Amino acid sequence: MSTIPNPDHFPTAVFLGDSVTTGWRALSHPRNRWTSLVCEHQRWREVNLAADGLGFFARRGGHLPGGQRSPSCRDRTWLEAVLRCEPDVVTISLGLNDAAFLPSQRELVEQAIDHDLTFISARLRSATIVIAPYFPSLEIGPRFQAIHRLVHERATSVGLTSTDALTTAINGDEDRLAIDGIHPDDAGHAAIARAMISYYEGFVPALCHARPRQSCRTVTRSSPDGGTLA
Repeated sequence: MSTIPNPDHFPTAVFLGDSVTTGWRALSHPRNRWTSLVCEHQRWREVNLAADGLGFFARRGGHLPGGQRSPSCRDRTWLEAVLRCEPDVVTISLGLNDAAFLPSQRELVEQAIDHDLTFISARLRSATIVIAPYFPSLEIGPRFQAIHRLVHERATSVGLTSTDALTTAINGDEDRLAIDGIHPDDAGHAAIARAMISYYEGFVPALCHARPRQSCRTVTRSSPDGGTLA
């Protein structure tokens, strides 16, 4: 669950991601997900805008029978939600679920990646933006490799910083993965948190440990797709 300090302003960190960012079912408690561990350490206000199955293209369209969502390469719903948070730091961890659409819909996936990263780059000039896709290992199949390459190349082309810190923190270690071999467990989330804390402290040191630790309160937000965000 998000922790929001009572004092006036702590840096606001927004995380846009998929089931690795929600914590999925591999965690013993939501507070053990990597985003919450990072924000607790850095004294950041966490806004977790993540949904299981989300991607740059995956689950970004309208509702389908059965409660699912169609893909879309032009959706701005989640991106507008990021803007409304007036973030100091934005971390985007998407891409894993888009591999399922390759190779048949590769062009649409490319358009979706380009759309999101161009939008974020143009509309959030005052925020620190980190593109951090997750894969359980860098030694992955061709579809995941294609998404990995597309995300990093497009991020570079629009002037955004990208990192493999989430992936290298796991690096295929079965002791850090759930039984499905994809999602990190408690140990995996802790490893990712350590890697990202180190990354943030090197990339945006001015925002790290900005204020002394103080008491926090918990809030719940509504997600863009109608659910709740912890």
